[in-house]
Amino acid sequence: MSLYTKPSRYNLRLSIEQYKVLLERKREAEEECRRIRYRDLVQAWGVRQSVIGTALQRGIKQYDYVLWKKGELQ
Repeated sequence: MSLYTKPSRYNLRLSIEQYKVLLERKREAEEECRRIRYRDLVQAWGVRQSVIGTALQRGIKQYDYVLWKKGELQ
């Protein structure tokens, strides 16, 4: 995010690489029938927990489209 960009709900706070990590953790948790743990990611990435929770719940449509075009998303 640029220094002069006004923060809003439309600015992406996670990179596509971070989103891939979240999707992988979500997939692993679903396969093993356990809860998703991401407190370590909140601290490492410096974002609020709600940002990660929203990305997991709703997805990031721009990234989903890019991953779908690359064939990395089923």
